[in-house]
Amino acid sequence: MLIKHVLYLVNVFVRAFERTIGWVVGVMDSLSVICGRRIVVDLVLELLEWIDQLLEVGKRYLERVSKTLRYRLYFEAVTRPMQTRYRELKRNRL
Repeated sequence: MLIKHVLYLVNVFVRAFERTIGWVVGVMDSLSVICGRRIVVDLVLELLEWIDQLLEVGKRYLERVSKTLRYRLYFEAVTRPMQTRYRELKRNRL
């Protein structure tokens, strides 16, 4: 179930990135005719810096999630055999 959510999240990021690229290309084409190439290049660079900052925030968040998941999986690997054993003991007692 976790893999399904991760794949969905990756799909959302990829689609957003594709749409952003399409939007940037469209804006560059229309603005370069109206304003000139230099202004469009400056705007695109500012936009890419903003996207870079946004992706950096997302990267830090996903690194924290990854660390948490590693600890959670380790905890599950350690405690799962104990839970199973205690359930068996409980069933056998009744």
